Amino acid sequence: MAAVGVAGAAFTVDVGATQYEDQITSGTINTTPVVVRTKTLGDVAFDQVDLNSTMTLEFLYDENSGMYDALQTSIAAGTAVAVGVDSATGAWTGAAMFIESCDLTFPADNVATVSASFTGTVTFT
Repeated sequence: MAAVGVAGAAFTVDVGATQYEDQITSGTINTTPVVVRTKTLGDVAFDQVDLNSTMTLEFLYDENSGMYDALQTSIAAGTAVAVGVDSATGAWTGAAMFIESCDLTFPADNVATVSASFTGTVTFT
């Protein structure tokens, strides 16, 4: 099967029930399996015992009218958010992602941006 290249602009992001598309500048999805190594009498056994998933989104700051406000509201309430990332060829879904950080950067000579990190269980379809 031939590899398919997908441009970053082809991705859309849903947080809660709202779709954000034009303000996302980049994102990362990281899935890290936890593997336990056990020495046995015959050999070494490897077992995956957990799966850690994180998402990071970089987006344009939109004050209190959109994604930044939705994330700040979830942080203040201590609630998880549903996060979905869709590309042309696949989708990643985190039904209950907890916000680890939501950092605002506001350079004096440029556009303000936000970096948000999420942790939870992410599935790929």
